[in-house]
Amino acid sequence: MIHFKDVSFAYKEGKWAVRHINFTVNKGEFVSIIGGNGSGKSTIARLSDGLLLPQEGSVFVDEINSRAKKDEFFIKEKVGIVFQNPDNQFVGTTVEEDIAFGLENIGVERVEAKARIEQISSLLGIDKYLHGSPSYLSGGEKQKVAIASVLVMQPDYLVMDEITALLDPVSRKEVLNLVHSIAENKNIGVLYITHITEEVIKSDKVLVLHKGEKIKEGAPAVILQDMKLLRSAGVASLPSVIISEDLRKHGIISASFVDEEDLIGSLCSN
Repeated sequence: MIHFKDVSFAYKEGKWAVRHINFTVNKGEFVSIIGGNGSGKSTIARLSDGLLLPQEGSVFVDEINSRAKKDEFFIKEKVGIVFQNPDNQFVGTTVEEDIAFGLENIGVERVEAKARIEQISSLLGIDKYLHGSPSYLSGGEKQKVAIASVLVMQPDYLVMDEITALLDPVSRKEVLNLVHSIAENKNIGVLYITHITEEVIKSDKVLVLHKGEKIKEGAPAVILQDMKLLRSAGVASLPSVIISEDLRKHGIISASFVDEEDLIGSLCSN
């Protein structure tokens, strides 16, 4: 479990990036954090794997405090993080070299490393690119390589920080579906950070951040139908919720819907 217990962090004294944050991510759980620019999302990502240490409160990874210097490697091994721009994570001249980089650093035997790379690259559909340069890949393919380089380390938790922000809608959907599949099939806990409302629909729970504070936590259906809450957090409401709420006010339907198919089904049944 990743456990944030009353966590606060400031880059400058007195200017809190996040303040009194509490939440948990269990293995196999998909937890999303949504908020506008400057809400503290990326700070939480970096606190999750010890890249940053809280000034107040504590971050625990499977009951190990991130401040415990002797366990720094343990936490890095447990928590893998993927950032917005995959180009910033590339270190190898080929896709295979890039995926292998972390394994080489921790001394994984060549035979085992090769087996891990082949298995993960096949799972993500990037095995045909292994001997090519990452620079020639599309945005979605690059992000898959970045995810693969983390998955080969066999973490228990994945932190995804705005990983679809630079992608086109088709690649965005593909990568998001892939992350959900990984979480489900590999029993990995996922902390998914985004400002795109549509991306949190299938989460187990959603945290809403505003100016460094958690203003609400709950099930996606509850969070996404609260248009006032989302507006206050600086994120857009779902088109399906906006339309269904307008139809509800005019007496055409009796409830608001998060899922577009549910909205269409309600309209067709009337």
